[in-house]
Amino acid sequence: MNIYTLIIWLYFTIFIIDAAPITSKSNSISLKKIAPKHSLKEVHQFYKDYFILKYQNIHVTDQDKLASDKKILSGSENLTISDILGYYGEITLGSQEFKMVFDLGSSDLWVPSQDCTQDSCVSHKRFNESLSKTFNSTGTPFSVAYGAGSVTGITGKDNVLVGGLKSEGQEFGLVQEEVGSLFQEAEYDGIFGMGFNDLSSIGTPTPFSNMVEQKAVTNPYFGIYLQRSNDTGHTGTLTLGDIDTTKFTGNLNYNNVSTLHREYLYWILDVDDISINGNKLNFKNKLATFDTGANIILMPEEDAATYHKFINGSSLNEYGIYTVPCNTMDQVAYIIGGVSYNIDQSDLVTESDCSSSVQAGSIGDDNMWLIGDAFLRNVYSVYNIKNFTIGLAPVSK
Repeated sequence: MNIYTLIIWLYFTIFIIDAAPITSKSNSISLKKIAPKHSLKEVHQFYKDYFILKYQNIHVTDQDKLASDKKILSGSENLTISDILGYYGEITLGSQEFKMVFDLGSSDLWVPSQDCTQDSCVSHKRFNESLSKTFNSTGTPFSVAYGAGSVTGITGKDNVLVGGLKSEGQEFGLVQEEVGSLFQEAEYDGIFGMGFNDLSSIGTPTPFSNMVEQKAVTNPYFGIYLQRSNDTGHTGTLTLGDIDTTKFTGNLNYNNVSTLHREYLYWILDVDDISINGNKLNFKNKLATFDTGANIILMPEEDAATYHKFINGSSLNEYGIYTVPCNTMDQVAYIIGGVSYNIDQSDLVTESDCSSSVQAGSIGDDNMWLIGDAFLRNVYSVYNIKNFTIGLAPVSK
């Protein structure tokens, strides 16, 4: 088994997310996520390699910086297998229901086509053009390349219904061929990208962008709430065009999203610093990509080492994995936009093997972090595609 096959296998067995019923609020969808169950070494290997593939286009060399002034970074080369990570729920596409991943780190909508006869397609719901009276074929070829395979097909247009809200005439991808068994074991059918339009491999506005332009939603933002694990597993709520004020305390603090190669692609924020037990770590010029598909926080090796120097009882084991006491009581806060966001002690340690929720791993240069659920469970986050901001507020206890 090669490393990329192992990564995909680990994802399917660790991070598969269970669809939950749509809530009574018409513009909200309930989400559920199964907690990781595999060994510390396996989980760390997954994160170390998988997210390097996901965000490979963030890494910028000096030559890339020179070229970025002349060439827009886009296209299928820049997307990776990471697009399949995230929380999922049901949508209706052309009167047919699909389980879709809602991914902050990608911007395309695609599903398997009825023309795809491979096992990885047949084992999932496939789009049947003949069953939709509103479908129109555009026939434009598209391809999305991954670290361990790729999907190709043609585009079409149809109506998309999410939580009672419609995107009319949405262009989406109809997968006709999958190279590599990337999705054969997945419990969902396709991807619902929620990044910015310029990240789209197909080259079309995202479904949420269309909802905004078509005034299907009142506001150009969506809110995400991720509940801490309970008896039924991790749950969450995605609210389109609105803010669920019952999920947070105080006021939302808005922060400007940073560009990448002068474009808005990912949900990236500046991070001021981290405070541990009242001690600031003096991090400078750090950027963080927000990703609901990551359970932990990834930092370059030097930053991760600095962080763990202040965590009582932390250690680095023979696998290069940081561990912390399972009952750690350290007080950790991330400072963003001048505001401190406290991290619950239960989010300082993962649910398997008492590994730290902060691990070493690079997704770009030495200033780029990946911020996952270990932080996001402690805040209510609002993503505005027009003002290019992320609003944050502490979650209600």
